[in-house]
Amino acid sequence: MLEFFKRQTKKGKFDRKILRKNDISLLTLDERWQSLFANAEKSPEILRSEEKVKELLKEQSRLIAESKEIAGRKKIYMDRIIKLTTEAYDNDNDKAKEDMQKCQKDIKSINERLEYIEKELDNIPELIKEANLELLENTVIHVYFNIRSKQKRVEELEKLIEETRNKLKEYIDEKEALSQDNTDIYSYFHDLLGKEELEKLDKEYFG
Repeated sequence: MLEFFKRQTKKGKFDRKILRKNDISLLTLDERWQSLFANAEKSPEILRSEEKVKELLKEQSRLIAESKEIAGRKKIYMDRIIKLTTEAYDNDNDKAKEDMQKCQKDIKSINERLEYIEKELDNIPELIKEANLELLENTVIHVYFNIRSKQKRVEELEKLIEETRNKLKEYIDEKEALSQDNTDIYSYFHDLLGKEELEKLDKEYFG
């Protein structure tokens, strides 16, 4: 299982020596990292790296659980050997000797498995760190690409806003000019024709 991750972990685009000096949190458990994708989808590369980290963490948990379980079985076998010793040798009981040999064989098998698990568990933290750095690299590439894309859109919007602002100013100036013209004309006819005649014209033309 772990050999797969050893083969898959690749050299990234950052200086790993520098990154290792920093305290890089486990991104899959980092809420701030998760928030990066609240309004954006994760790239296929990010999803693969994220899955790699998760699988390594699951494998680590599984091996720890297995280690505890078989260590408990080993203790049971050892306790049984202690109990069988008197019967096997003081009473020369062949059945007890046979049971002791079986327990010893099981303990040997458990020890071999524990040794293997210990080696695997020693390797996993480094593999998790490498997978986490790979996830970081893929995240930065993806996020910065989006930032660049968004920045271009921001520049486009700034241009549109400026154009709209200028257009709005033109509309406001035109409106004010038209309103002033209407006011001046209305004032002229008010003085020329009088209020009553002007009201008649208002009703006739404006309802």
